[in-house]
Amino acid sequence: MLNDCTKPEAFSRLVFAFCFFHAVCQDRRKFGAIGWNTPYNFTPEDLSTNRRQLKYFLDNYNEIPYQVLRFLGAKINYGGRVTDKKDKVLIECMIEIFICASVVEEGPEYKFSPGGLFYVPAASS
Repeated sequence: MLNDCTKPEAFSRLVFAFCFFHAVCQDRRKFGAIGWNTPYNFTPEDLSTNRRQLKYFLDNYNEIPYQVLRFLGAKINYGGRVTDKKDKVLIECMIEIFICASVVEEGPEYKFSPGGLFYVPAASS
């Protein structure tokens, strides 16, 4: 699956980043109004849609369109369900941490968290 793309290293790192983003979105639901002001039903299909779109853009464009990927993820795929104004700001801020050039360029050296516990693994398949 990870080698089905013309840019397998970027694809694998960004797929993992989308998976982590999905997990954070899901996990925030446990905290009720502290996690999201309104409960949202994010689904595995949201993640699959992001993966398909990511593959399309990596296969068809020379440069990785991070801004487009963030827009699709935060405003369409996941954000299409988000109705609360503050939740919209939150999801847009969250996706910037996960879908960025540093994820691809730095790989495991780029940390998703200040403590350095969460990062993209050095996986090849």
